[in-house]
Amino acid sequence: MEKVLVIGIDAMDQRIINRLDLPNLKSLQTRKKLETTIPPETPVAWSAASTGTNPGKYGIFDFINRNPKTYLPKLNLTNEKRGIIKTEYSCAMQGKPFWKILNEKGIPSTVMRWPVTFPAEKIDGKMLSGLGVVDVKGMLNKYSYYSSENEKNEEDTGNIIKIPEEKNFETYVSGPLIMKSGALKDVRTPLRVTIQENGVNLNLNGKEYFVKEKSWSEMISVKFKIYLMNVYGIFKVYLKSIKPFKMYMTSIQVDPTNQIYPITYPKEYGKELVENIGLFYTLGMTEDTKAITENKISYDVFLQQINQIENEREKMFEYEFKKFNKGVFAFAFDAGDRLKHLFWSDKTDSEGMPITIPEPIKRYYTQKDKFIGNVLSRISENTKLLIFSDHGFNSFKWQFNLNSWLVKEGFMKVNTREGKLLQYVDWNKTQAYSLGFTSAYLNLKGRESKGILTNTNLVDEIIKKLRTINHNGRKVFTNVYKGNEIYKGAYAELAPDMIVGFSPEYRMSDKSAIGILENEIINKNTSKWSGDHLIDRSHVPGVLFANFKTSKEFPNIMDIAPTTLKLFNINPPEHMDGESLI
Repeated sequence: MEKVLVIGIDAMDQRIINRLDLPNLKSLQTRKKLETTIPPETPVAWSAASTGTNPGKYGIFDFINRNPKTYLPKLNLTNEKRGIIKTEYSCAMQGKPFWKILNEKGIPSTVMRWPVTFPAEKIDGKMLSGLGVVDVKGMLNKYSYYSSENEKNEEDTGNIIKIPEEKNFETYVSGPLIMKSGALKDVRTPLRVTIQENGVNLNLNGKEYFVKEKSWSEMISVKFKIYLMNVYGIFKVYLKSIKPFKMYMTSIQVDPTNQIYPITYPKEYGKELVENIGLFYTLGMTEDTKAITENKISYDVFLQQINQIENEREKMFEYEFKKFNKGVFAFAFDAGDRLKHLFWSDKTDSEGMPITIPEPIKRYYTQKDKFIGNVLSRISENTKLLIFSDHGFNSFKWQFNLNSWLVKEGFMKVNTREGKLLQYVDWNKTQAYSLGFTSAYLNLKGRESKGILTNTNLVDEIIKKLRTINHNGRKVFTNVYKGNEIYKGAYAELAPDMIVGFSPEYRMSDKSAIGILENEIINKNTSKWSGDHLIDRSHVPGVLFANFKTSKEFPNIMDIAPTTLKLFNINPPEHMDGESLI
């Protein structure tokens, strides 16, 4: 076998597919439900797909991990070591992906936008990193919002910049963070704004850009001076209104032609892509869900951003697809996940599925089907095609605060109910705590710095109680798992002691995930974030398509890697937990 094309489409749900007219996807020889990981979280599932192993062998168990010495949360997309001027990054995924195994056999790989591949690693081929890529501040997303009105709200995560009510004014673009006088401070580049009749001129680094009112700008380049070095970034703005002045600015992202952090391999590949498709969004999670949930952009503007991103991705795909003549080409589309988070219908059935599929979701599936049709019409007979999603989707109507429940049940003792990051906890009397969207831990002596338990027997009692919780006549949890039973491998000792599998309509509250208590254990979700997949995997299966027959009736996402190897007549290594589907 000379060529294998692997296309991942984040959050594509089999049940939605069954209800839509998608002739190209449904024409493929294999069309099956795909069992996902425990838990069904993006970094966990995509890593399982690339390595063919369970999380215990690559060390990612949740979006958020915890440091047992400090009880502080850590995001599981990259590892970082902050310096005075610049942060150094390493990949959080500790397993061996299938493209590295292929490289060892002399088979080249092109890997584009695959989650948890930042920083881009040296491979025999080319790589563009996906989810996990930071902006020039070293953050996953940090929009700015310029307004002549008082806009700052307590929950805002963006940089809100108050500007004068003048026709022309000076402001700034907030850039990289550096350590100065013992504190992190942003480096700024001056921005001159001149109001025109139907838009504004933005003067930046000696260049001028015109932005029409109620429109997006082109991609804008910016340079920041840090001591003797320059840092280059790119961004877009959306001009909401001239009077009052309101302008949204995306996160300042890594310029692919002048990379402060390695987002491509080789480094020159960034320039090559720009020369052929133009400047493009580089952030790991480009779709700015925070800007919409914090009311800085509208649903329509968010959809425009989604379309921009998808158009860029298809251009990237097309550029490499035309040159694809050997090896493996692995490409990930992930904007559909963010789309569903914000457009999932409030009117759902008992399984959490929309009674009527929202039009933006329907349109996305239809567009992807046309894209697949174009691919099918052009691949040769010796090209094998695998298409999969990391998980499906479901409704999110109720938030559950696991830490508040632990306090109520007496497993956690607190000095006060105020504070973040578990700062209120009396660790000398606490038996269990939670950090992350599906994870709970015992306060074990010898593992946690202030641990008091000498064994793990308490897990059974906590799990038994969690499984009996009912709300509105429904079980809140479909299942609760023991970490030491479901994870095996070199990193299994880092796993949570308990992993909760929510029932449809329920999910961990955002506050509980980062160690904040709430007065009520279960609260109604009033956010624009109306859909999710951080529930029991039985409710959010992924989907698998292939242009060849597969042997396994109930495939698992861990089967993607060994199947890819087998298509090249390479036997999967013994450490893989997945099985070849051929």
